[in-house]
Amino acid sequence: MVELEGIIPYLPSPFDSNGNIMEEGFSLLCRDLYHNGVSGFCVLGSVGEFPYLTRVQKEELIKLASKEAKRYGLPLCAGVCGFSERQAIEEARRFIELGADAIVLMIQAYFPLGEDQLEHFIRAVSNSVPDSAVVLYSNPKYMHFSFTLSLFERIRDVENVKYYKDASGQTGFLLSLTNRFGDRFKLFSASAHVPLFVFDLGGKGWMAGPACLVPAPSRVLYDLHKAGKRESALALQRELWSVNAAFAKYDLTSCIKGVLNALGYRVGDPIPPLKALSEDQIAPIAAIVKDMNRKYKV
Repeated sequence: MVELEGIIPYLPSPFDSNGNIMEEGFSLLCRDLYHNGVSGFCVLGSVGEFPYLTRVQKEELIKLASKEAKRYGLPLCAGVCGFSERQAIEEARRFIELGADAIVLMIQAYFPLGEDQLEHFIRAVSNSVPDSAVVLYSNPKYMHFSFTLSLFERIRDVENVKYYKDASGQTGFLLSLTNRFGDRFKLFSASAHVPLFVFDLGGKGWMAGPACLVPAPSRVLYDLHKAGKRESALALQRELWSVNAAFAKYDLTSCIKGVLNALGYRVGDPIPPLKALSEDQIAPIAAIVKDMNRKYKV
């Protein structure tokens, strides 16, 4: 079973306006991410516009991403979602079959779900891919529920549920989780948190879209933390936060795709109803990203 750690960027879904996959720009991005020190790839997250893709497009993307991940010897995580257990189980099995090494389980709740239902859902999907690692993903803003300590207690015996990626912004909950369960559920930071602070709590890495744009500085931050160079790590984290602050003005997906296109990675425009940002909106963010990437090398 794959072990996940370090900087794992969420990749955009590179489809043109006709729904055709844009392999060249995606492959170039994967190559440069690898050479800038990332530890894996992840597709079909929020940055990957997963709600707007057809099943065929998802499978096409998994095949392409798997080829790139294998080229560089990196693990591939794939986002799995579905309102019903059957939908999520079918995606999980199919994505692993197509080359994903781990799944990021995103529970979509239209009707309110109690902890009994949530536990059953997590067990059912995780048990459907028993030899693959499962990352639980929390994003209350979009998923309409929050993980609780009691829910983690219920599923602590599900062996392949090994990781927890949190986008709640509630860092105190992460501390409560580690206080109670230690390293049983390994933490990953998302864009909603300050990555260094999650590393301080025992986090295993940063799994987020912005790492696509600043992979080398992100890897340097992680390495400084691992080396115990706290002062240098905090100084770099302060610089990196300027990227997050710039993103906060706009839709994250549109921002990342716009900057990647400006940097020469042709990954297409956001999928409607999302809207592409203007050149005037993208230019200052691209300038920050270019400056950060020039300054820091792995």
